[in-house]
Amino acid sequence: MSELSVEIVPQPVQGRAVRRTTVLLPEPRGVLPPVTARRMRRALLGYAVAWLLGLLPAVLGAGPSLTALGLGVVFPGGGLFATGHPVWGAVAVVVFVLSLVVWWFAAPVVLPPLVWLAAAVASALTATGAESVPAWRVATVAALAPVLLTAAHLVHRLRHAAQVRTGRALNARLAEVEFEVTGPPALPTDLPVAESSPEDLARLRYALDLALQPLDEFDGFTHLDQYREAALRYQLNALGYGVAMSQYTRTPAFTGYVAEAQSNAITKMLQRRVWGYWAKENAWGNLSTNRDPVANRENIMLTGFQGLMVGMYETLNDDRFSRPGGLTYRWSDAEAYPHDFGALAASIHRNMAGSDYTLFPCEPNWVYSICNTYGLNTLISHDRLHGTGYVPDILDRLRHAYETEFLRPDGRIVGIRARHLGLSWNFWASPSIQLNTAYWLHAGLPEIAHRTWWLLRENQLTLDGGRLSLPFCTSNRLDPGDYTLGRDTFGLVAATMAAREIGDEEYAAAAQATLDEREPVASAHGALRYGEASGLANLYGVLGRFGRHSGLRDLLNHGAPPAWRTGPRLAGAAYPDVLVARAVTDGKALDLTLRPGAGPVRTTLELDRLLPHREYTVAGARVGTVTADTAGRALVEIDLGDRLELRLH
Repeated sequence: MSELSVEIVPQPVQGRAVRRTTVLLPEPRGVLPPVTARRMRRALLGYAVAWLLGLLPAVLGAGPSLTALGLGVVFPGGGLFATGHPVWGAVAVVVFVLSLVVWWFAAPVVLPPLVWLAAAVASALTATGAESVPAWRVATVAALAPVLLTAAHLVHRLRHAAQVRTGRALNARLAEVEFEVTGPPALPTDLPVAESSPEDLARLRYALDLALQPLDEFDGFTHLDQYREAALRYQLNALGYGVAMSQYTRTPAFTGYVAEAQSNAITKMLQRRVWGYWAKENAWGNLSTNRDPVANRENIMLTGFQGLMVGMYETLNDDRFSRPGGLTYRWSDAEAYPHDFGALAASIHRNMAGSDYTLFPCEPNWVYSICNTYGLNTLISHDRLHGTGYVPDILDRLRHAYETEFLRPDGRIVGIRARHLGLSWNFWASPSIQLNTAYWLHAGLPEIAHRTWWLLRENQLTLDGGRLSLPFCTSNRLDPGDYTLGRDTFGLVAATMAAREIGDEEYAAAAQATLDEREPVASAHGALRYGEASGLANLYGVLGRFGRHSGLRDLLNHGAPPAWRTGPRLAGAAYPDVLVARAVTDGKALDLTLRPGAGPVRTTLELDRLLPHREYTVAGARVGTVTADTAGRALVEIDLGDRLELRLH
């Protein structure tokens, strides 16, 4: 990364200073990044050995069966082509490609080699009784892989050269751009607390209704598979993030059911139906019987994602998940894996420090750049909450990895790499992937996040008449929450999240308006959702709706100011009778804005963190004063028929 200028200047961004910086795209040192190049050379060397061994039977004049078997090792289905069965050879190639897709989808590393070997054995059986294998067929099969690899290399070099030219042209423009990175708030008032609209509250209720059902129930969740993006864990993650952000930006002085919803989401992830996928993936991906989802070299798709949930929860509520055994993953009555927040953070740090990519895999072999942002964010929150030094130890290495191994010369973040082979593909470098990565990188690597957003805004996103559109491509039209194609809803949700976090409210408002105008709305018991979008898209929609400029960055890096951690608090309110639209304290007083969720009601609010035996004035309640008990708690009765403001001081 190249920074032309960095200075601290007083700038009124949420009442605090910002760091202005110019960030260029790094000049690539070769057609492949160094670690990726080493991985590819090692893989090619291994294949070259197999290729030579496969040709030996033909060179030595062995019988047709051994020759066909060897040619089947040289190329998937190669023995079938050589013995005059081109249709079956083509079928073998298709099945092999499908096995690669399944390997990517669920990590069974043994599947592609088994398919390759099975095709080779089948070719040996079909050659039984044949007189010989024609030399021209042997030569053709032998040439297939070298020709295809050479062609792929030439295509990559041409694409790389074009990307380098694009990157240099972009750098000429980036040299004139200054990004503003927000610093820590000087005062609690620098952290704005907005009031939720009735629409906001109805959207939040969708997440709350999912979270507040009994812990062993998953009604309303998508149930497709537990390996990819539609898995229960990702829905629980998004649920926890969205509710936590709503608490941070709207109701930091309220715990009650918003804290319970986050706690429930974290606790539900401890159930075997949610985390048990790891036992299978580790078995068929690493040939290991270890079922522990934390004590391993991979699985950041659990440790990073759930660790971030815990970090957000603990920042705003309590430390129950940091206590010994606070995160216990139970396989059976006789087998459990007791961990806690610290164990998740330590696992992430250990795996990042031990990886030459620094980024490490989700499922066996596959390294996702976006998944590792969740790991970084977990470490940021754990360092702040528990005084560890994980982030300073690995941040420079992470920055280098994102700027070399996981960045194209034209500025697009590479979304995935195969750890053992170094391979990637363009499908995972789409604007939708860039948007999500920009959002989650803003807390730890804000310069890269700002540059990524700028590149998207300048080259990929279209703003027209206050509405936003994404380029037409398959990945932008995919809803990963249910694998349906055709709509860019998830991409627009990601645009809302990223734009709002970066501070580009024009684009955030345009993305939100596009969704609200276009998407059919489903309503159930006062909760609203986009009716034709997945649960995952809706839950991330909650996160985007309740975000603000540097909301994620502030929450993870700076947390809650002292006044929020010590002042009077609304500790309990009946749900859904009472919808808390705003709750904030300055350390002495408590200001609430409430709305009814199920019609007019007389109800009781529970307050805590009051001074014991102190009398408080209450404006907006049925009585004008209340006295705290020995524990600093009090009950206040209200009549709630419409919007109600309540102030305790």
